[in-house]
Amino acid sequence: MIVEARGLSYAYPGGVPALSGLDLAVERGRRLAVLGPNGAGKTTLLLHLNGTLKPAAGSVLLDGTAMGYSRAALTGWRKRVGLVLQEPDDQLFAANVAEDVSFGPLNLGLGEAETRRRVDAALDALGILDLADRATHMLSFGQKKRVAIAGALAMEPEVLLLDEPLAGLDHQGGKRLLAALDRLARAGTTLVFTTHEVDLAYEFADRVALFQGGRVIAQGEAAAVLADRASLAACGLEPPLLLELGVRTRDEALALMAARRKVY
Repeated sequence: MIVEARGLSYAYPGGVPALSGLDLAVERGRRLAVLGPNGAGKTTLLLHLNGTLKPAAGSVLLDGTAMGYSRAALTGWRKRVGLVLQEPDDQLFAANVAEDVSFGPLNLGLGEAETRRRVDAALDALGILDLADRATHMLSFGQKKRVAIAGALAMEPEVLLLDEPLAGLDHQGGKRLLAALDRLARAGTTLVFTTHEVDLAYEFADRVALFQGGRVIAQGEAAAVLADRASLAACGLEPPLLLELGVRTRDEALALMAARRKVY
């Protein structure tokens, strides 16, 4: 396991509970979908996994070591675990794309040459190298999403956390983003993403964690968890469409999905 959450509990001001003794395990090099209804606490979990929020109880471990919350510890933590929020405007603030993506590496104290290398590599990985000099306010929503991810990638994290990565994207924008994330995963980046879309989890994730009431109620291989009707129902979810249609194996389902994408 590269990242683990053990017994995380957290409440927002006013005593509003968000996490309730949550346990989660993230395997190195895998794609984990954290699946649950809106308001279940999925975003709060991601904010704990990169140290943005500190739990009232429990701990987050990297490679088996419990993480601390000093400035030095958080800097090292966030070099290894990147976070991309659902709304890209919450993360973009520089005048143009290259300046925005370079912020993280420069903040690490890296030199100009290494920063430029990382910026170019991140933009190229997301297929937006041609946008390097574009003003951030002139970008489409989908372009902003990819720039926000590039900013996280420029830190060269081992784990990339994404909050509802397809939210707000049209069909083509979603396809382009998933293709970029697929390339990152194949290159060795561990992906953890939140979603309430069971079909996305079935198609793209290796593993799934079902989330409800601030805790994980089931976790395992995607095909097995998403065939568990009782656990899905507890989260207010239904099985993926292809399972409902009687597709027998996940490989068959993925082949059908690939064929459907070619049609569009």
